[in-house]
Amino acid sequence: MRIGLLSSLTLALCAGVSLQAQASGDDSCYPDWRVSQDSLTACSNMPFLSPGNDSRTNLRLLLAAKKNAPLTPNPLGEDDLAQGFGPVPFPVYRLVPRPPEGQTPAEQGTELAQLLAALGIQHEATAAAGDQFLWGEGSRCRSNNVQSATDFVRQVTNADVPANERVLLANARLKLLGTCDWQGEVLLEPQLITSTQGRELTTYLLAASDFYSGRFVYAERGFAAVTLTTLPWLKETAVYMIARASLNHAQENAFDEYGLPQRQAVDKSALDEAEHSFLSYLNTYPQGEYAPSARGLLRRVHWLAGDATKLADDYAWQLTEASDAERNGSIDELVEETDNKLLTSYAETIRNPLLLAINDLMWMRANNPPKLTRATLDGQKAAFANEPALYDYLQAAFALYVEHQPDQALKHLPQELPASLDYLAFSQQTLRGLALQAKQDWKGAEALWLQLLPLAKQPLQRDQVELALAMNYERSGQLAKVFAVDSPIQTQQVRYILLRSVAGPELLRQQISQASDPLERSTAQFVLLYKDLLRGQFATFAEDLQQLPAAPAADKLGTSLGYVYDGGQALTLFRWSGDKAASGYTCPTIAQTASTLQDDPKNPHGLNCLGEFILRNGLDGMPLEQARSAGSLGSTASGFTGETFSRLEGYQQVIANPKAPRDDKAYALFRAINCYAPSGYNSCGGEDVDKAVRKGWFRQLKTGFADTQWGKSLQYYW
Repeated sequence: MRIGLLSSLTLALCAGVSLQAQASGDDSCYPDWRVSQDSLTACSNMPFLSPGNDSRTNLRLLLAAKKNAPLTPNPLGEDDLAQGFGPVPFPVYRLVPRPPEGQTPAEQGTELAQLLAALGIQHEATAAAGDQFLWGEGSRCRSNNVQSATDFVRQVTNADVPANERVLLANARLKLLGTCDWQGEVLLEPQLITSTQGRELTTYLLAASDFYSGRFVYAERGFAAVTLTTLPWLKETAVYMIARASLNHAQENAFDEYGLPQRQAVDKSALDEAEHSFLSYLNTYPQGEYAPSARGLLRRVHWLAGDATKLADDYAWQLTEASDAERNGSIDELVEETDNKLLTSYAETIRNPLLLAINDLMWMRANNPPKLTRATLDGQKAAFANEPALYDYLQAAFALYVEHQPDQALKHLPQELPASLDYLAFSQQTLRGLALQAKQDWKGAEALWLQLLPLAKQPLQRDQVELALAMNYERSGQLAKVFAVDSPIQTQQVRYILLRSVAGPELLRQQISQASDPLERSTAQFVLLYKDLLRGQFATFAEDLQQLPAAPAADKLGTSLGYVYDGGQALTLFRWSGDKAASGYTCPTIAQTASTLQDDPKNPHGLNCLGEFILRNGLDGMPLEQARSAGSLGSTASGFTGETFSRLEGYQQVIANPKAPRDDKAYALFRAINCYAPSGYNSCGGEDVDKAVRKGWFRQLKTGFADTQWGKSLQYYW
């Protein structure tokens, strides 16, 4: 019976290891559009070795650079696009390949059914006990599955065993397949089996039932009794299972009620026995059927023992030297397990250069306690004796991110471009460009980014270089270069962000006429009209509105305007007719309202109607008004002058205007108070007002305007 290893990821989760600071929960990810990060941004990774990356990303980049595992990011999905992602930055889950389609339960059971049929046993496929667990849930029972039952029945079929004993043994294995807690009823009467090999198979099967039922001491004895068999498969499997039973015995009481490891509760003698037994198995069967599993379970032994040196060597070998056939899990599972089980608990004692580099980058983060010092880094030189380029890179990163000395960083980086860029070479050149920009050498950095473009051929590299070049142009006052006809910056999301956040009127007008992307043209036109109007450029708005068709497309612009998931606006917004709203206040078209305010910026009806336009079209808190975080793409000053109009300030102007018509003032009071409905927080923009002010507005409405429909309907001032 084949009893395989739980996947490495399953083991990590079985142990209840909590998510660490360097990893991401991957929920509600939104991008932070910048290349350089000195703090963890697990939702905004970049394809170069960075302190801001999730540690799993940095590990994958190094594995790709060493040609151990190529970087194969998943294509952008609908959810990614809806959350505002482009190719870069990216959430860490995009680097985890989607699993291939597995066999269906019917396909898995085909061979077992054929073997049973040959024995004259009719068997209806039922759920195996080992298949009843959630993904990632660990249990000794997992290997009690169709495959292990098939392996055992195959051996029964081929053994020197009478036909009637084969049936008894096969039926007993089928009984065990349905449970991992065999109690009471005898699984198989040993006296019914008289052949030598039949008895050996019986002893093994009863030991397996003890193992699955958690009776590990009995299981060890049973498996040990089988090791003298002449059946090769049975002997090898028994040797392997002795080690596995010892390991389960060692960890039997090692986890608390939350599944967290309590190493003081580990049975150390049983753990030592498990290590000895796994090594003995591997010495006897270096290419054995369970060799990958045994090596994987040795990692678990070393983890339970708290032996960081052996554990780091285990992971480094699995990740960089083992073939696919020698690993007990995929590279993806091993990356997760390394992150969960090694980097968190043993970060300061790691000496393997691959894993030490990941650790060093983690402790360079600005939002971590100061864990890495110059003296510590200098003291690691011997550990990187065979990785001098990687060590120089860490020295440069430390100089730039921790010491903020870009000139010092440049001394550790190659000044000549290589013929091709693996991810370490790409990281070196990226850091070089960032150091130049930190010195305000915009021209030098621009030249480097342009030189990197034709060399950036690995996945995600060109996307990063385009972002870096766009940020360079934005910060050096050369935004127009992003949108030049021959611009190398073609990433749509980058262009949209700059159009909606930074571009001035002339650049927007240029893109309305020359952009090759229809969505970019529509976005530029929307941004131009919106900012003309909301920044009080009413005459310009009238001129730009003439370029809008009488019946513009009704398609909503969503992510190009910064909307996340559902939501968006169409160019039809600017043909708003101003029909009477449910509140009973009538407005003309938005074009007429803009014309009124052009003639008289304090016109009460015009101010109220501009507020009505915002209210009825859901423009409060629109993404175009949301400030970009400092240092990110699109965070420099907008090319538009003037402050954005806020409804609340418009209403306040009407309230304060002694010449305002009675209905206009009553409606302004009504709407200004409702800016705080129902939560008590301002939803209309502008400066907050005290509750006492709102109370005064309420009294004014209820006294001087009590006979209006708005005075009658309002009950609270929040």
